[in-house]
Amino acid sequence: MGAGIMLIWLAFFFYVLLMGPFCALIGARTTTRMGWLMSVPLIFAPFALLVASVIP
Repeated sequence: MGAGIMLIWLAFFFYVLLMGPFCALIGARTTTRMGWLMSVPLIFAPFALLVASVIP
């Protein structure tokens, strides 16, 4: 179980590393507010789904 959860955390970490610059690019091309509005759901929604799947 320990190795599996570490793989999930590693995948989430790389996902955040990829989505962070994408949201910054969107914020630079539109407005800062739009960048934040996109980044919160794109980064934290998969984390919320992960937590929800672990809770029985």
